[in-house]
Amino acid sequence: MAMIAAMAKKTAWEGAASVQRAAIQREIIQCSGSFATSHKNGKNVNIWEMTLAENSDEDAAKINLADKLEHDTSIAAMTAVKNTILAGDIMGVVHMWERKQSLFGSWGNDGNWTKLHVFAPWKNNKGIRSPLEIWEQSILNLCLLDKGTFVCGTRSGVVRVWDNTKAKDFEVYKKHAKSLKVTSETVSGIQKLPSIKDPNTGEECMAFSVASSGGKVMSFTLQRHDSSKQVQNGLHMFNMYSNPLSFGGGASMSVAAISSIAVSEVASTHNGKACDSVLIAGDGNGKIKTLSTQWTM
Repeated sequence: MAMIAAMAKKTAWEGAASVQRAAIQREIIQCSGSFATSHKNGKNVNIWEMTLAENSDEDAAKINLADKLEHDTSIAAMTAVKNTILAGDIMGVVHMWERKQSLFGSWGNDGNWTKLHVFAPWKNNKGIRSPLEIWEQSILNLCLLDKGTFVCGTRSGVVRVWDNTKAKDFEVYKKHAKSLKVTSETVSGIQKLPSIKDPNTGEECMAFSVASSGGKVMSFTLQRHDSSKQVQNGLHMFNMYSNPLSFGGGASMSVAAISSIAVSEVASTHNGKACDSVLIAGDGNGKIKTLSTQWTM
């Protein structure tokens, strides 16, 4: 009843469209005492500030719109850390926003959000692109590996690793990224893994896993100083899982797409200490598979 009353008040104050917008918020990301939201076909990232509600039977906290980060095209993916937001749009461009401290050293409403860079999938800003080229570059997934490095996945199955620490200009083009086409299908998920040691070189590498609608989960390391043939453009695949074929109507065989992936630490049954990370993959048939992140290739 309290939720219904709150929705009724929100509708009365702001109109029914506000409730509908809140209901379709696609992704909510915690952001250091505040949170950011985007929604389907929306061109804005909304920054909200929360304060605890005292003596309230309705919402546990009050939220106020603190800022609105505007974009020229629809946002398709978003992720964030404490003071950085990445927003990927349907044109294949990733926008990096950073919150600057105010003059008084606070990060609240006085902190201003500034767009630091735009990362584009083209060689330069010249030339005309076909609608198909643009559609293929649409950003479907974003994952931060550390403060200066992030990964994006596209509709065409390309994964790009960008290093913000090397970005000198506002517009950054694909020659500055490590790109690799990992699937002929779309990228359906990207998750950061704990760093892993390359057994061949001893190098401690950043790692991440990529899921595809083609039924595969692939794990990669970001190699800093390896020029071997096994490493393509700085990326080395060290583990791969293929979803098995399943029989459908008429005895036809198909591969169930991997819809989402997550990473979890699992406690050892022997001593209770945390062991290696485990990947959790869910497919289009509602099945869940747990996968190892060990170096196997």
